[in-house]
Parts: sequence; structure tokens; C-alpha cells
Amino acid sequence: MSKLTRSVWAEVTLDAIAYNVRQFRAFVGPHCELMAVVKANGYGHGALETAYTMIANGTNWLAVALPEEAVRLRRGGITAPILVLGAVGADELDVCVAADLVVTVFEPHIAKLLSQAAVAQQKLAKVHIKVDTGMGRLGLLPKDFTNLVELVRELPGLEIQGVFTHFAQADQEDLAYTRWQWARFQSVLENLRIRGISIPYVHAANTAATLFFPASHLDLVRVGLGIYGMYPDARRPLHLKPALNLKTKVAFVKRVPAGSAVSYDSTYVTEKETSLAVLPIGYADGLSRGLSNRGQVLINGTLCPMVGNITMDHTLVDLGDLPASIGDEVILLGTDGIHEIHAHDWAKLLGTINYEITCTLSSRIERVYR
Repeated sequence: MSKLTRSVWAEVTLDAIAYNVRQFRAFVGPHCELMAVVKANGYGHGALETAYTMIANGTNWLAVALPEEAVRLRRGGITAPILVLGAVGADELDVCVAADLVVTVFEPHIAKLLSQAAVAQQKLAKVHIKVDTGMGRLGLLPKDFTNLVELVRELPGLEIQGVFTHFAQADQEDLAYTRWQWARFQSVLENLRIRGISIPYVHAANTAATLFFPASHLDLVRVGLGIYGMYPDARRPLHLKPALNLKTKVAFVKRVPAGSAVSYDSTYVTEKETSLAVLPIGYADGLSRGLSNRGQVLINGTLCPMVGNITMDHTLVDLGDLPASIGDEVILLGTDGIHEIHAHDWAKLLGTINYEITCTLSSRIERVYR
């Protein structure tokens, strides 16, 4: 039976991923390692496929949010060190040890259970301990941090490979809060030095801090959105190439008179005779309903507005008098060499961030690698 191919796809340019990795690799220098964050299916780009390209071009580490994401990478043949950034449940620890994953620890009970799992498997489990310097999410407060380090050092089967924190506002032009977090982190590190505790890897920088706060580069940087060619804000200290284009094909075209209502709730009514194109993509694919009557697409070299409410499986476009036929290619994200539509354009319309746009592209959309 031949394979069914849906006419909605995301083209992921691996050469762009490779280029972006090399840009960051050169930016941080030879004494700082690069950790590529491939959680959420590589920010929607495909974790396994992009991970191979990242490693081949200078990435030392990978990071994910969930153990199951890391296990998929291992099953796909990835042997590079993988840090699980998120909270790991007690029932996931055996798998983490078996797959040689590096576990983030910030709670004594989980540390003890991880030790038991490692001893039972006769393995040494590497951990990175996280301190909350102001993100307010995962991690111990600085006052409790050193005590946990001391505890973990005594547990059999565990090796403290790293300590780290995460910045909450490194994408802001005013770095006052980031510098405050940085000072708190430095105090934690000083407490470890006073106790004679040496940790191989100390890290803090996400993409934004890597770009805008070089003092935080330390032993490694954790780069997520930047590796996919997206920026934290309007500043461009590095030239990066967007790696994902979202495309579809026209499913239907019809000529309608002035005064024709379009889609659910009739939020758009044609002002004159016009042509409408139906695209076979909707919010079930990750095309936000918030783009209704606001977004644009590229058809035959022309920017055309999305009109009416985006539905679960379809989006309508007002072509005006533009000639278009069933099967014509449509660019939702990407460029035709003249016009460009990028994730940050949609993010601005939606009041969100560019990498939410790519992360929410659903599994109904085939990823095509080139």
C-alpha cells in the first residue's frame, strides 16, 4: 500500500541548524561547552533528526525536559550526554539510570531513590543540582543548596557532575534582575568553594543570557531557541538562520460575490467580489485560532490575508483577484525570496513568544528534512 502524504508539511533545513550551532560555538569560544536543548520535539523541529546535526557541528550536550524524550533519543542512536532538565518522578529513575541520563536533582528524597536505583543496577548516575536564584520554579533556594550537595556527595552510586541555575529575565534589555540572580548564584558557588567542594560543570546561561550576558557563559551554555534560528527579542548580536518553513497547498478556490460571510460566526464579510482559497490546515495542526482575520500567507509571490475564523482543519484566505489554483504551494512560515513570514511575526500578533509558535505545531504536520 502506498504511503499517504498530507499536503501540509514543515520543511526543516538541517544546514541552518548546523550553521546556527557553529555560530554559537564560535561565539562562546573554545573553553565553554555547548548544550543544545531539544525538548518538545526540538521546539517542533524534530528532536532526533536535529540532534544528529547539532552533534556533528559542535554540540557537546543535549538537554530535554522529560526522561521519555531522552529515551527516544537513545533509541534513535544518540550517545551524547543528555541532561533531563525537568522534575523526574520516582517511577522514572530506573529508566534514567539504565539509559545513562544525567538527572536534575533538587530534592533529597529523589536523590536517595536515584542512589538506590544506581546501586541496584551497579552503575554510577551523574546528577546536576539546581538552585533557584529567582526563577521561582524548580530548584532549591540558596540557603538549602549546600546541604543538599553535601547529602548527595555521601550517597552511593551518585556523582555530582554539575550545578546550575536558570535566569528569569535574561531576554530583557534591563539586566538588573539577571545580575541579582547572578550574584546569588555566585554566593552559592562561593559557599561550595569554602567547603572545598569542586564541581566539574557550572552553568546558568540560556539562549538570552548566552547572547546578552556573556559573563554567565561559565563551563557550558544551554541554547534552545537560538539553535533553531529564533531570537529572544529584537536584538541580533549573532546572525542566525530560521530552520523551519511551514507549507501547505491550496485545496479549493471559489469566486464569491460581495457580502459573502466567511467561516464560523461570520467574522469576515467580503467587501467586493473576490476569490477565496481554502487551505487544509487549522488549529488542530497548531495554527492558532488567534490568527483569524490577522495572519497572512504567501501564495504565488503575494501576501494574502487569512480571513474568517480558523477552524480545526481549514483556513480561508482572501485572494482578491490573484490567480490561484488547487495544488498551488502556500507558505505560512518562511520566505519566497522576496517576502518573509517568521514565527516572531505570528508571536507579535498573538502576544506570545516565537518558540511557542513552533512548539505547538502538531504531529499531524509531517516534518521533511533537507
